[in-house]
Amino acid sequence: MKDGDGALMGDTKVSATNVNVYYGEAHAIKDVSVEIGDKAVTAFIGPSGCGKSTFLRCINRMNDTIDICRVTGSILLEGEDINAKSVDPVQLRARVGMVFQKPNPFPKSIYDNVAYGPKIHGMATNKPDLDAIVESCLRKAALWDEVKDRLDKPGTGLSGGQQQRLCIARAIATSPEVLLMDEPCSALDPIATARVEELIDELRDSFAIVIVTHSMQQAARVSQKTAFFHLGVMVEYDDTDKIFTNPSDKRTQDYITGRFG
Repeated sequence: MKDGDGALMGDTKVSATNVNVYYGEAHAIKDVSVEIGDKAVTAFIGPSGCGKSTFLRCINRMNDTIDICRVTGSILLEGEDINAKSVDPVQLRARVGMVFQKPNPFPKSIYDNVAYGPKIHGMATNKPDLDAIVESCLRKAALWDEVKDRLDKPGTGLSGGQQQRLCIARAIATSPEVLLMDEPCSALDPIATARVEELIDELRDSFAIVIVTHSMQQAARVSQKTAFFHLGVMVEYDDTDKIFTNPSDKRTQDYITGRFG
């Protein structure tokens, strides 16, 4: 893997310490501590229901939207406690973008999907500035050439793979520092998946990217670091090469070799 030795990876962007998540009485995440590097892709793998998506959603406080959910421990973004009372979750989500499993474009035009975030966060004061942001983000999402002549058409009219790239363009339009991706390719065909994987590899030059994936092959292809989750515990976290070729924990080995999961 590129940067597999960690030498070229950026500084720590997100630092989590002793994070626990409870849904009512259920203890979903147990004492997870991890440091996520800047300008690199970190993959979370593990069987369904192991807590990887729940932990991902701690990083932009999406769990705040679930009444029975309680999060303890510390998560720092650039040294700032994201759960501090002074932190506005809306502003946090501008800094920590998210792409979901199923493409979910807004019921608006392609242009307005990308322009929405910069508009509400006051990042563009006039139409030319907004036009420039929209074009730049669609280019970064490898979508501009396919949609530049129909920016006023609904985003929902695009193919599944195009919709997911539109959602990536929308997520990066607020110039986030971190990009979270929750199984971004699981609803896509192999060709669209390959396009998104290429895109992830390009975008990591600009962002800290965290991807939850059920595909170990995908984790091996796109990430520099991999964390293996099992039953709410982060069993192992290391360079992706090491996780897949020489894991330290027998549970990781058993999962990777298909003995369970």
